[in-house]
Amino acid sequence: MLTVEDCINDLNKADWYEKEVSKTGILQSFQTVKKYESLFYQTHSCYSRHENHEIISELRNRIKSIRLKTPDNNYIDIWDINPYKEKRYIIFCQGISSEKSNLYQQKAYFSFVENGWGVIAFDYRGRGRSEGEFSQDGALDDVKTVYNYLISKGIKPADIGIIGHSMGTGVAVDFSCRINTAFTILINPFSKASDMAKNIARKVKMPALIKKVLMLMPSFLFPLKNKFDNVSALAKIKSPVLILHTRRDRTIPVQLARKLYNSNQNFNITYLEIDGDDHEINPEKIDICLDFLHHVYTRISKFVFSNVLLGTQRKCRTRHFFSF
Repeated sequence: MLTVEDCINDLNKADWYEKEVSKTGILQSFQTVKKYESLFYQTHSCYSRHENHEIISELRNRIKSIRLKTPDNNYIDIWDINPYKEKRYIIFCQGISSEKSNLYQQKAYFSFVENGWGVIAFDYRGRGRSEGEFSQDGALDDVKTVYNYLISKGIKPADIGIIGHSMGTGVAVDFSCRINTAFTILINPFSKASDMAKNIARKVKMPALIKKVLMLMPSFLFPLKNKFDNVSALAKIKSPVLILHTRRDRTIPVQLARKLYNSNQNFNITYLEIDGDDHEINPEKIDICLDFLHHVYTRISKFVFSNVLLGTQRKCRTRHFFSF
């Protein structure tokens, strides 16, 4: 999987930013940030188009592959995974460089399916086999298209929740703050795209003066097209939310998840840090998500949930986890 670090390292090896500044000059250098943003998304888009993993045996013959048309006439590729004909669904929003067949994600889909959920996995526009070019507004339209598909199947809004992982947490909260979902789970999230950009800028080779100005620049002035302001979006969500992060994540620092929570310590939000440096979805994170969903649907309070989170027995199908 292509990581943020891989993208930074490749651009640094080519001295990309410094060469761009030498062409445009210092005064135009902040427009170069937008160009860098565009290149960043394009690089991950190209990678995801070549990532296509074999379907794991546990999901074989259980996936309904569908092409859905978005309001702006792009076609997105989705998997409807619901072999037990459940009446409640999870919409899964993956990270920026992932494609829906990512093996970590497939194992997560299987665990959710075996615990009483249907799952919709999809590729954002410009990712995998979906048409178009990725953008925040476009990704929002993609999730709305998936949501409307579920409504057309007779699934009730109260039985549709959303999970976002990594940069996909920005897509998830952008949707949940507009359409009331049953729940929102954010796995290894960030606070704002500008905070992520500053984290990346610390590692990018660029003139020291430009780097210093970027570090001090307020979020609303930061020259990004895709703002992904999770802090503001999260404040508008009234349904249950779980924020889950690993303490030594090298891709998205845990400080950004803490900032997200500290800005929104509302009664409906549960925050949990776990030990480790794994940015990807793993069995422990899946287990915590399933426990959270169990407590949401049995209406147990946030306080009780936080104290019994790691050891609850659920009345559902047998848990299925994997060795990663």
